[in-house]
Amino acid sequence: MALGENLTKKTEETKSADLESEVALEDRKTEISESKSNSSEDEVKGDVFHQFCIFKSLGEEYAIPINLIKEVVPFPSIAPVSQMPSYIRGMTNVRGNIFGVLDLGIFFNKNTNQATENKYLLVLEHEEFQMAIAIPDVPDTLMVTDGMIEQLSAARLKSVIGQKYLKGIIKKDRRMIILFDILGMISGDKFTEVT
Repeated sequence: MALGENLTKKTEETKSADLESEVALEDRKTEISESKSNSSEDEVKGDVFHQFCIFKSLGEEYAIPINLIKEVVPFPSIAPVSQMPSYIRGMTNVRGNIFGVLDLGIFFNKNTNQATENKYLLVLEHEEFQMAIAIPDVPDTLMVTDGMIEQLSAARLKSVIGQKYLKGIIKKDRRMIILFDILGMISGDKFTEVT
C-alpha cells in the first residue's frame, strides 16, 4: 500500500513539474513574440537597443538576435545521422519540418563529448538552413545597448574554438554572455566536416 501511495505522489509531482515547465515555455514564447513586435519602438526613444535570446549550454550563456528565433519547442526525439560531427546531435521533426539539432556546448568545446540533458529546442528562422539549437532550460530575452557589447579582438581569441563566429561579449550586471554569429557558423564551409 505504501509503495502505491509513493508512486501516486511521485506521478502527481512529475505532472506538476511538467505543467510548470509548459507554463514557463508559453510565457517565453509570448515574450519572444512581443519582443519582435516592439523592437522599432525602442529605437525611437533615443538609445539603440538590440534584443537577444539568451540561453545556456554547458554552463556558458549565449546570445543570438531575437529575430533569428522562430519558436521554442519541448525537446522532441532525435534520429542520429552517421558521418556528422559530434556537435550535430541528429535530425528531428518539428511540425512536419526536418531540422538538424546543434549542441553549442560541444561545438565550442570540441575536447568534450559531454552532452547536457536538453529539454527544449530553439528553432531558427531561416529559409535556407533548417537548424535548431538544443538547450537545457527555457531561454530568456534581453534588451542590450551598444555600450553593453564589448567587441573581441583576434588576439584575445587565439585559444577559443570557433573564434571567427564570436562577435562580442555582452556585459550585464556580473554576467558575461557570448554573442555569436549563428548564421555565419552554420553556413560555413567546414560546419559539417567530421573532425
